[in-house]
Amino acid sequence: MRLILTAATIVTMVSSALHTSAAVKPLTPELMLTLARPSTASLSPNGQLAVFSASRYSIDTNKSIRNLHLVNLAHNNSLSDLTPQAPETNHDNALWLDNDHVTFLSKGQLFVKSVSSDAEPYPLTHFPVDINSVKFNKAANLIAFSAAVYADGSLRGAKEMDENLKNTKKDTGLAFDTLMVRHWDDFIQEKKNNIFVATIKKNGDKFVVDGEAINLLLNTGLESPVIPFGDQGDFDISPDGKEIVFVSKINTPDNAWQTTTHIYTVPTVGGTAPKSINPESVGAASHPVYSATGKSIAYFQMPKAQYEADRNRIVVHTNGHSRIVAKDWNRSPSSILFDSKDETIFVTAEDKGRVKIFQIDLETETVEAIVSEHAQSGLNLIDDNTILYSTASLTTPNDLFTVDVKSKAIQRRTHVHADTLANVHLSKPEDVNFKGDEGRDIHGFLLKPIGFDPSKKYPLAFIVHGGPQSAFNDNWNTRWNPNIFASAGFVTVFLNPTGSTGYGQELTDAINKNWGGSPYIDLMKGLDHVLEAHQYIDETRIAALGASYGGYMMNWFNGHTDRFNCLVNHDGIFDTKNGFYATEELYFPEHEYGGVPWDPKASENYERWNPANFVQNWKTPTLVIHSDKDYRLPVTEGLSTFTVLQRKGIPSRFLYFPDENHWVLKAANSLRWHSEVLTWIQKWTALPKGSAAADQSVEFLTSQIKLA
Repeated sequence: MRLILTAATIVTMVSSALHTSAAVKPLTPELMLTLARPSTASLSPNGQLAVFSASRYSIDTNKSIRNLHLVNLAHNNSLSDLTPQAPETNHDNALWLDNDHVTFLSKGQLFVKSVSSDAEPYPLTHFPVDINSVKFNKAANLIAFSAAVYADGSLRGAKEMDENLKNTKKDTGLAFDTLMVRHWDDFIQEKKNNIFVATIKKNGDKFVVDGEAINLLLNTGLESPVIPFGDQGDFDISPDGKEIVFVSKINTPDNAWQTTTHIYTVPTVGGTAPKSINPESVGAASHPVYSATGKSIAYFQMPKAQYEADRNRIVVHTNGHSRIVAKDWNRSPSSILFDSKDETIFVTAEDKGRVKIFQIDLETETVEAIVSEHAQSGLNLIDDNTILYSTASLTTPNDLFTVDVKSKAIQRRTHVHADTLANVHLSKPEDVNFKGDEGRDIHGFLLKPIGFDPSKKYPLAFIVHGGPQSAFNDNWNTRWNPNIFASAGFVTVFLNPTGSTGYGQELTDAINKNWGGSPYIDLMKGLDHVLEAHQYIDETRIAALGASYGGYMMNWFNGHTDRFNCLVNHDGIFDTKNGFYATEELYFPEHEYGGVPWDPKASENYERWNPANFVQNWKTPTLVIHSDKDYRLPVTEGLSTFTVLQRKGIPSRFLYFPDENHWVLKAANSLRWHSEVLTWIQKWTALPKGSAAADQSVEFLTSQIKLA
């Protein structure tokens, strides 16, 4: 017998599972993807106003707009549109030139908008090519920005070369003499990111660029911001505007198998070679910032070579000397902010499923949490006692808050999503704690389904995170949002097993050469724990899902257990050895498995933890998802997985995106992703595992399913 699932069938199944009143709506993929996505804020010099951008997606037009919003922190936190929510608008990277004027990026150039008038924005820059990653220094009236240029280092030369290649180059070939050939989702280009500076001035009532832009990296061979994710966080301007500090990765032939990056300083007048302040570095360095007085530079340093998940040490560099601050603190911070006197730094760091704000006394090196719930980002110093920041959680995207550093009193400043989410079911996370492999303390979260009734039984969505050195935090996510599954009628459990971050470096490091060992045991023990502790979970209806390392674990599950009704494998590893030969960042597998695959000792690790070696055991129905521009784990990994499933006659489906990378980012593609995933897990958990009806073959009619 064959079951046929249509969109109407799936909607009926979801609706019957919810048992919810009309007053409470589920969080659907459509609703989630059309919510505003606010950036972090930029604070006015006097601390009274803040500006941020927010994007919004329209399903009808299949387009997004991004405009600027103004918050009056001094007067009732009033929120208004600084630029209109108009078609084709894309305004971002807003910065304050003074207390009345904001500059922002639009179509690759800077524009200026007064916050006190209705005058239209006017262009500030007219550079020959698009610019990105902008910062501004008021003391020197200096803008710093990045642009991709050729070897001659000039903006005009980049434009001329682009036009010449467009008009004269007939072939599409790219030739390479060293690795990397490609990175993340693009092939390595001849053009490189360089940092430029230019001064601005007032001409009448308008700001204008004063003179030519200066390339501070000219003829150095250095690149900054660092691809593929580098931005304005890769550099900073000194308070007096006379110097820039920046990060740059090594450009030697071993760059593909080393994480080595250095921190450099360079005068903003140009013509002087940058100087490294951490020339001994063999690991990754990042996030350089000047102190408020300009006497010190702080940055993060990972001491281990080849290890992108090493613990970030806080280094403060003063007068040519560097020291590690709070060197025994077993957390890995991700951002730094100085107070005005160089006495205290404020950092954000993962800690047990939250991203907290900590203050660190630079003299005593004591560490104290000042904001401990949910996930914080985008710190701005209003004064030495008040920080403006963004908070997101599993139940809401970013909003702005302030915290009193001394009293720790928190004040909410915006309610961007209050109206949209007023009647939407958003399950609050419950902490899950249990003993994992080798007695380790393992933590995670559980969400109850919409319309929860403790007397009833519910299917379980069991989600495994990627990384593997990352974590599920109490944070908002539009790619893997656990509340989507809770709103579809599932108890949703997502754990942080061995290898996860935010629980001490020992737990993070313990996955090394242990990919299918401790993490798998932790997940099985965690599953046992939640099934025993929560009798409303139906142990015969469990779907497991994961991406990247989580996708690897789906393949590992398939070879080592049959307790799941179905699996969803997004961009997962099929063959660890082949994964080495096809990926771009070779330092990752070399570190994780102890070397290159042709080294006999390392080869044992590649083979021991290789899902391809256990395909003879596979039997669980699996949805495989992979994208063509995923150069981290190329599409052949997904195709190989699907080939095995099909050849063995295991119910399976392959969802392919030709225009996505390791992540599905385009909203319409995300809608398709969600409809396919929810359809798959709803179908396979509709009936208990092992029942005759549950094992019937299924024909999917899911070209454009939208769940209500």
